Amino acid sequence: MSSVNWDFIKQPRLREIVERALKYVKDLKKQGKTWEDFELHDIKAEWWDVRKLVYEYNIFSIVYKSRSHTFYKFTVPIEEVEKHLNEYKFIEEKEIELSEEEKTTEIPNDFWETIEGYDDIKEIFLASLKAERPVHILLIGPPSVGKSLMLMEIERLKGSVFITGGTSTKAGIRDILIEKRPKYLIIDELDKISSPDDISVLLTLMESERVIVTKYQQHEEIKLRTWVFAGANTTKHLPPELLDRFQKFYLKSYDEDTLKRVITKCLIKREHINEELAKYIAEKVASSSGSVREAIRLARISTTKEDVDRYFSIMKKYRQPSFY
Repeated sequence: MSSVNWDFIKQPRLREIVERALKYVKDLKKQGKTWEDFELHDIKAEWWDVRKLVYEYNIFSIVYKSRSHTFYKFTVPIEEVEKHLNEYKFIEEKEIELSEEEKTTEIPNDFWETIEGYDDIKEIFLASLKAERPVHILLIGPPSVGKSLMLMEIERLKGSVFITGGTSTKAGIRDILIEKRPKYLIIDELDKISSPDDISVLLTLMESERVIVTKYQQHEEIKLRTWVFAGANTTKHLPPELLDRFQKFYLKSYDEDTLKRVITKCLIKREHINEELAKYIAEKVASSSGSVREAIRLARISTTKEDVDRYFSIMKKYRQPSFY
């Protein structure tokens, strides 16, 4: 006799059928019955699923078949079936159960220092980070409103993975989740995600804390408790069902003076640039592109104000023209 292929346990639908069959047989024994056979209607199963359990996984066998009836039974003692199911449940619970260390998110003392304003939104973020179950947050607004800076602050936390929507499909969000198992998935430019598969993965993850993996036409589930924090310039191309899974905040642009302070703080705190040079870069960028990312790039290649002037003029010269 072929041995049982216990991999069926990883497939929720097949596992539930076996659990129903196990309960049915145990109930028969409680009633003093001497047989352990069952039909499809006894375990509320479809024939194509049971066929897999017979021929692919060898957990059931056919003991009698006629034109109107087919009876099945377990190929191994029900005690062995119950043992395997309980072991899987134990492992599954451990996968999603967070340790005390993981439950307590360690927030740096200088958290949010680079972010100007938005104190009420910061409060919601902190509440989400301390919650036992995920509360997903989406920041929406034009460039230079602080979206990316807020996301960069979250990236500093242990267990964070940062991706950009425009490039996520190269690996696929599913692959990133399986490989990295992040506690916090941070997506900048969410509106740039175009892959239906990536959207589907996010929908399942955010709704049920699961990642579905398909291998050899079979489905496996991985439990994953992940907070999703994202930024987007617009929600125009995002599916309503995805937006509904986020708490959304629509941000307004910083005025120029506030933007200068934001850039200066960011360069001093995160890029360790001296205050004089940071203010000089902020002055240049805030009155031009307004891009914090550009300010960071400029700071990384400049050591003097002369460097800033030269490199900034080159960057400005080759900015994307309107006809591109």
